[in-house]
Amino acid sequence: MEKRTDRLKAAHVDLAVNVRAAFGLSAAIRVLQNEGVSPAVIQQVLINSGPRRGIERAPAHDHAV
Repeated sequence: MEKRTDRLKAAHVDLAVNVRAAFGLSAAIRVLQNEGVSPAVIQQVLINSGPRRGIERAPAHDHAV
C-alpha cells in the first residue's frame, strides 16, 4: 500500500483512532463523518481495523520464554 499524501486526512484518521480508544467507536465514527471521510475509509480503519497507509507496524514478538 502506498503512503498517504493527504496529511490532513491522515491526521483526522489518527485522531479518530485515538478517540475510539478513549471514547468508543461511535464517537470516532462521528469525528471522521464530520470531516467528510468516506464510509469505506471509516469502515477500513475503525471497524475492520485494516491496514493504514504510512504506518509501519513492529513485528509481533513471542514473549514466552
